[in-house]
Amino acid sequence: MVLSSLQRKLMYHPSTAPTLSVAKNRTILHRFPAAADVETESSGGAIIRGWWLRQHQTSAPLRPLVLLFHGNAGHRGGRQGWYELLDSIGCDILAIDYQGYGDSEGVPSQSAVESDAVAAWKLASTELGYRHRDIVVMGISLGGAAAVHVTSLQSQTGQPPAGLVTVATFSSMLEVARSYYPWFPVRAVLQDHYPSSERMRHVSAPLLHFHGDRDRVVKPKFGRRLFAEAPPESSCGVPRRWVTMAGTGHNDILLKSREIVLNELNEFVASVADVPAER
Repeated sequence: MVLSSLQRKLMYHPSTAPTLSVAKNRTILHRFPAAADVETESSGGAIIRGWWLRQHQTSAPLRPLVLLFHGNAGHRGGRQGWYELLDSIGCDILAIDYQGYGDSEGVPSQSAVESDAVAAWKLASTELGYRHRDIVVMGISLGGAAAVHVTSLQSQTGQPPAGLVTVATFSSMLEVARSYYPWFPVRAVLQDHYPSSERMRHVSAPLLHFHGDRDRVVKPKFGRRLFAEAPPESSCGVPRRWVTMAGTGHNDILLKSREIVLNELNEFVASVADVPAER
């Protein structure tokens, strides 16, 4: 129990807040006039909260939705750069905080994060009114594991998202942990394995993966192992695509490689989403 608690403190670094009401964030509202707070129930009855970021308040989606899962630190209030980039290519955004992050209830763990990802998908595809082919699932670092998980599940139901975007993410947490602690019996004590490579084999959606060649947190080889497990083509015939971000590490992606990410995402979303993105 002590080791489990310790490893989760090393793995998860949430920032919390009593409330993250979008109505109090002038920068977000200026960019997204129709932005709204959302919440839904996850595992164990925990309420997770997020932002639905839109330009237009309409009953039917006018733009594709990016279901965005952030990394292991902070909360949704610190992802302004990603929201601006996705808006600039004509997408709505659903950004949620995992259990124990931001103003979401609960405690972070693999089971919690995966349940939160599924709950966010259900929120987008039911209450918010997006069809599966309107949604691009995107995950950054740890969020990539959440994105792969929900995309794998949806692929196995025959209703995959329009696309999957993974950014600086890994084949499995077990492999990454072993690289940090080669002398430690990691498999015996690690609670949260995030076996994304195994799940990636079931993904039938088009895949776009970004990785910095100077990433020392999640080394490119772990991204390569994940990418290698994806089918060479999606069920609709789109080849998987790997994008190397030259001179880029783990936490400076938008600083060092914003233009390449912008251009690649713009082309990807335009090619896979059923709702035409605004241009």
